[in-house]
Amino acid sequence: MQHDMDASEWLNTPEPLRLSALRGRVVVVSAFQMLCRGCAEHSLPQAAKLHQAFAREDLVVIGLHSVFEHHAVMTPDALRAFVHEYRLGFPIAIDRPQSHSALPATMQAWGLRGTPSLMLFGRDGVLAYEHFGHLDDLRLGMVLGELLAHSAPKATAVAAAAADSPAPVCRIN
Repeated sequence: MQHDMDASEWLNTPEPLRLSALRGRVVVVSAFQMLCRGCAEHSLPQAAKLHQAFAREDLVVIGLHSVFEHHAVMTPDALRAFVHEYRLGFPIAIDRPQSHSALPATMQAWGLRGTPSLMLFGRDGVLAYEHFGHLDDLRLGMVLGELLAHSAPKATAVAAAAADSPAPVCRIN
């Protein structure tokens, strides 16, 4: 599977980011929609905390705004206002819309089930963990700790973290 994002635009970065260029660092990709309640209340604040805590470490946080519903109101201009209002300082890719599908390009290519979705890439650039829904801070910390220590998460850690969270999600119908 191709893991680089197909973005129509990037926010909070002077140039587009490529996952392949970030090898050697752990990468957290937080897929969201600005009108997704679970994203606004849980996943985006969590991503912002990670970005602030690890800004000088070997961890990169990237937001992926993947719009699969309410296309008319979730425009790039509306997203810029949202990012400013919520003070999101990490790079954000705007998932490229497709004329033949309601799903944007990266969401479809990665097989995401909805928002929020979290993808964690190890230092080797390989997808190490994926979760649909909000992942609580303790479980996320456990998986990130394993990845930052240069090893893949233990199967038991991944299995324990895989439980669906009670936070609201936006599912693709």
